[in-house]
Amino acid sequence: MGDLVVVAPVLPTRETALRHHLRGLAASPLVQLPHATHFARFVVVPLDGPRLLFSSRFDVSVESYIGALARLPAAATIWCHCESGEDLRDPARLSEYLTDNRLTSPYLLAPWPKVSVAEVNEALERQARLSALVVEAAVLGPIGLAHAFRERFPR
Repeated sequence: MGDLVVVAPVLPTRETALRHHLRGLAASPLVQLPHATHFARFVVVPLDGPRLLFSSRFDVSVESYIGALARLPAAATIWCHCESGEDLRDPARLSEYLTDNRLTSPYLLAPWPKVSVAEVNEALERQARLSALVVEAAVLGPIGLAHAFRERFPR
């Protein structure tokens, strides 16, 4: 599992456009990544000038994640609002830019540090099935409940 924190200076003339772009996203562009992402956030923060803060937690190495992120055109569109002497639409340059602007995460909240996104989703689905069974339990009786449980939760 990896985590990534990037803080990049935003061009002052692009801050408003970046804020509008981020607010206008219908869905996260990160759903297009080939790697499972537990959590990710883009935030424009006012430090010593506008900064784009990106933080993420994922199921692969940091290098793999940065590489996939840099190849994502939608991510390049976001980071093109940042100060750089390079063309950040070029995946190799964006990868280098993200690496150069990477910070060590000062803290990491990981309720399940060794559990993948797929495992979390599976557990949530199992919980939903169990909750549905609890609702039905009142009308099933002991034998019906045992049968329904075995049917929905096979070994």
